[in-house]
Amino acid sequence: MGSNAAIQSDIKRALTGRGFLAGVLGMTLVIALSAMEGFIKLVQSPQALPNGYHAQWIMDALSSDWVTLAIPILCALPFTTAFVDDIKSGFIKQYLHRSGRKAYIKGKLVACGLSGGLVLMLGILLIYGLSVLIFTPMELALTEGETAQPYFAQLLLTAATLFFSGAFWSLAGFTFAALTMNRYMAYASSFILYYVLIILNERYFPNLYVLYPKEWLFPSDVWVLGAWSVIALLAELTAIVCVGFAIVAQRRLDNV
Repeated sequence: MGSNAAIQSDIKRALTGRGFLAGVLGMTLVIALSAMEGFIKLVQSPQALPNGYHAQWIMDALSSDWVTLAIPILCALPFTTAFVDDIKSGFIKQYLHRSGRKAYIKGKLVACGLSGGLVLMLGILLIYGLSVLIFTPMELALTEGETAQPYFAQLLLTAATLFFSGAFWSLAGFTFAALTMNRYMAYASSFILYYVLIILNERYFPNLYVLYPKEWLFPSDVWVLGAWSVIALLAELTAIVCVGFAIVAQRRLDNV
């Protein structure tokens, strides 16, 4: 089995599992529930919805505590236990000699990061499609001379930022699980780290915005390139975590 075949196999395993579907649907549901109160108030109002409400409704929901709470949990669902499961089930003994160590590790990293990011991104795009169908007929039309706002482009940039965030948190849980050989740490570790960083910023180091997870969702003006700076930072952190997993995995595989 070649390197590409091993990667494709792991990606298929990650994206077709129940954990991935549960994560996407969970992200969609969390966004919908977090903005439900505001929607009910607007629907009860006799006035038409403002133009672009279908996109603003989602953007407001993404900044809620509900979504903040759910992110490190949802992105851990698809694939963070895969390495531990392979070793404890004995599957690794049959698979490793066919794929090779490097291909095996690379496949696991790509599948974990990709599935963790896509869970959040696809959840956003799914709820956006539903909001277009539901809210657009209820919105006011643009007046003469009024320019449509680039709501979808803004949402795509936010979704891209969340993709990198989801990839990082998924791989962080993946690495902690491999380090402890405990599948429960795959779900708990990223959540714990997430909130430790939030508490450190909000209580002790308010100027440490670079490591503040809420800033990774909606970057403030302190970021030179805005969301692109956050994406660059998350890409660097993800690379560091990948190196960490590779080191841990090599040591674990020595005993297989």
